[in-house]
Amino acid sequence: MSRPDDDATTALRAAWSDYARLNDELMTVALGTGDLDEGSAAALLRRLVGHLAFSALQLHGDPARPELVNTQYSPWNWGHSNPDTLYLSAKVDDAHDYRVSGVLGSASATTFGMYTGMADQSSAVKVLADDLDIGPDGEFELFFTRERHEGNWFELPRGATSFASYQTFGDWESQRRGTIRLECLTDPAPASPATLDEALAAFRAHLEDSRSLFTMWVRDIPAGVFGALPRNAAIPPMQPPSAMAGTWFSPIPWELGTDEALVIEYDVPDRSPYLGLCLTNRWSEMIDVADRQTSLNLAQSQVVDGRVRVLLSTQDHGVHNWLDARGYRSGIATWRVTRAEAPPGPTVTVISTSEVDDWFDPAQRVSEAERSAALARRRRHFAARNTP
Repeated sequence: MSRPDDDATTALRAAWSDYARLNDELMTVALGTGDLDEGSAAALLRRLVGHLAFSALQLHGDPARPELVNTQYSPWNWGHSNPDTLYLSAKVDDAHDYRVSGVLGSASATTFGMYTGMADQSSAVKVLADDLDIGPDGEFELFFTRERHEGNWFELPRGATSFASYQTFGDWESQRRGTIRLECLTDPAPASPATLDEALAAFRAHLEDSRSLFTMWVRDIPAGVFGALPRNAAIPPMQPPSAMAGTWFSPIPWELGTDEALVIEYDVPDRSPYLGLCLTNRWSEMIDVADRQTSLNLAQSQVVDGRVRVLLSTQDHGVHNWLDARGYRSGIATWRVTRAEAPPGPTVTVISTSEVDDWFDPAQRVSEAERSAALARRRRHFAARNTP
């Protein structure tokens, strides 16, 4: 007859074996998406480890005792997220009521939301900070509850699974993040030690969530959504249900030959507190955002007569408005605008690299020192933004 501790050991080893098999399965999912270019291959191991690290944070989430975590931190990110945005999120459910409070910073846009389901299938109750009653020093509070509440009140959606706040920075040099707090208003039962059966059940659920999140963003959405879109063309601005409030998106799936580059042009829309353009790879993650110029917001862009012209290329031609696609043959460029009404979208043109001088004035190129200074500013911003 086996002893109780032998049963526990067997159960724990079986659970850990399931975890190891999941890791192998995720690698198989990624490798099954097709031929990899150098950038995609080099990023895959880091993407997998980052995914597992984030999933480990989620395993500790408790809707009755919510803790905000940075869900799009450089080591783990997915979903074609925005390098200009600080994403804070926590697990919630529809059995509890919640209060969000703090002091707004000076970000171009701050939004809050309660989301249901997975990202591509979710619905949400989304709130713009500009629509709240705010105190004289930026202090605020809002309530997501099942019953009406005084003040800034929003009904908690049935099936809620996550809270998210988004602080989007249009000027990295001058804007500062705010303070965001989330608390459960429903008194939870006193915490007690988990039983082994409870821990195993939570771990199995964690494995399923990890599999679903990775598979959705690495295989299903790239194949079912972006795979169906034309290459090297901008999709008219749209507002996906799972995206942050008030923002319009125009995805640009791009694919270039050896001697090709992409020119992306747009007029700066009026009444827009934020505008940005960024690259993501086939794993749906931002590309080396802290160390390479793989994104440009309006403050970082050269604007001529109200118009921005960007070069997306795998070589640095010294163009100020350059998106660094080195190592990649394809990916997604996402153009974002915060605005009440749909803005005019960008236009896209494939050119030969021999035509760069025809599109970008050779007399207005940046020097190596100027490029290095711009990258140093990026590193300082991300270090400051991601420091607790």
